[in-house]
Amino acid sequence: MRATAERVEQASLNELRDVDIDDVYVQMDYLLQSRPTPLDLYNRWENQNWSTQKLDFSEDRVHWEGMAQGFEGVRTELQQTFTLFFIGEQAVTDTLSPLVHAAPDEQSRIFLSTQLVDEARHSVFFSRFFKEVVGIEGGLPEALTSLRDRTVDAFRVIFDSDLVDATERVRTNPADYGAWVEGITVYHLVVEGMLALTGQKYLLGLVRTMGILPGFYTGFTAVARDESRHVNFGVRALMEAGVRDPSYLERVESTIFRLLESACRIVAAPDRRYAILPEETPPALLINPYDVRAFSLISLTKRLRTAGLTNQACDEISKRGNLYYENAWNEYEDIHGEEHPRRYFDRLAPAASRAFI
Repeated sequence: MRATAERVEQASLNELRDVDIDDVYVQMDYLLQSRPTPLDLYNRWENQNWSTQKLDFSEDRVHWEGMAQGFEGVRTELQQTFTLFFIGEQAVTDTLSPLVHAAPDEQSRIFLSTQLVDEARHSVFFSRFFKEVVGIEGGLPEALTSLRDRTVDAFRVIFDSDLVDATERVRTNPADYGAWVEGITVYHLVVEGMLALTGQKYLLGLVRTMGILPGFYTGFTAVARDESRHVNFGVRALMEAGVRDPSYLERVESTIFRLLESACRIVAAPDRRYAILPEETPPALLINPYDVRAFSLISLTKRLRTAGLTNQACDEISKRGNLYYENAWNEYEDIHGEEHPRRYFDRLAPAASRAFI
């Protein structure tokens, strides 16, 4: 685990092209065990800085155009996921600054300043990719405007409402430490520690399996490594909040319970019809919804446990999350009048598929 973590941490931008996303998550878990301080994470930021301008998307453009013949369904699914990440990166860039200003100590403020730079860089990365590969012209504002209507309903609940509201409370009262803790919970544990990590794992895994989009794969792996610093900062911040006063962890818990259903619905996306059926998907590209569900909830709860939430609270989060996914999958069938892809996996391995985490 240590050797894998060190290899990922020390990889140059070009070397990240050959790094498996699962190795990035090994590195992230290794950091989680070591409980890095904000200054430790800042030092990593200095060593891991990268430039969007050094990415070459010329091969990606050829691959993307070639997918228009024979892989239309996969291409549509990829573009829908790209869109959610692009909009999400811009949303967090726009809302992070109050958390920087209200940070309770100088080390945290210094690290969060680097995170603000990271989020801006991620937005520029997606802007370049959409323009040079996907073919959506115009600057960043124009691209975002054309894409926003393609998000799913729960995405708008968290990114246009809850995230904005949480950071606005911090902006209007930066001395309210409890509001800052809640903002960190929404931003670092739900948006990044659950939603982003889940999407990155399966999107990068799919791209790697297909052997396509090397520029995107390299850049998005660098994004994932950036997120490993952000998420670990969030866990550390919540740990320190619990040490200061255990009641702050009660606020963390209530925030998670308030947002959990919307977060699960973002991943499940019942209002978005799948562009390709499992029966039509090459076996190597199949993604089991039960695996996605398990990864997303484990990703969230293991960080909450480290932050100090009780086993009982985390078990309840898992229980509710599993049910929220089930409800969303059933809703998919009601909306679209067809089977949800999980039924395909039920037929392959009924008992294993339906097991809750």
